[in-house]
Amino acid sequence: MLQLFKNEAITKVARKQMEIRQLELDWYTMNYDTMALQATLFAGFSFDHITDPVPEGTALWMEVAYVSLTAIALGFELCVCMSCTFCCIFGKGLALRGPHGARSVHVAVENLEKEQRLVFTQFVTGIIAYLLSHILQLWIYFRPRIALTVSIPLVIFVVTIGYYVWYIVNALLLDDSKALTGQIGAWAPYERIEDLDEAIYKPIESKQMLYKSGRS
Repeated sequence: MLQLFKNEAITKVARKQMEIRQLELDWYTMNYDTMALQATLFAGFSFDHITDPVPEGTALWMEVAYVSLTAIALGFELCVCMSCTFCCIFGKGLALRGPHGARSVHVAVENLEKEQRLVFTQFVTGIIAYLLSHILQLWIYFRPRIALTVSIPLVIFVVTIGYYVWYIVNALLLDDSKALTGQIGAWAPYERIEDLDEAIYKPIESKQMLYKSGRS
């Protein structure tokens, strides 16, 4: 009886830790969902622009720069969409169905955290490339006087967006060494406990199948 009560106490504490890690898992997947949604929007705009033919007589350097920036924006935003989709699907799948229980949850959360910085960098790079391609698009499709008139406020907005991205990231982004996690180090030994069904029933089932097949 005491053994059952002890096991129940350990299980309750382990489940509480998993509830805390679930908050982290939900937060990361929400971030990936948000970036994927916005990246899909920018990828659609970029694809629409890259399929439009450039007017004849456009300077070669301007045409190459415009198409290159649009392709960069499209490529990075598609990378963000695919990365976010895979992280949400396989990250949650590892946490839920991982063979090592709590350790699988820790691995899923830690890898989602590592990938988030790279995906965010790709997301911002794609947006900057998209905005710069729009500035060049003005000089391609409009007269120089009109293009200059529209480019000045657009450049100001691009610089302002870049500044606020830098300011917000530096103000709110936590350093990895200072950020807290839901993992409780003192419970690490209990996380090595195997699944009872896998550890006890599966070997018996395997022996029964061998016996029926006549191998033992």
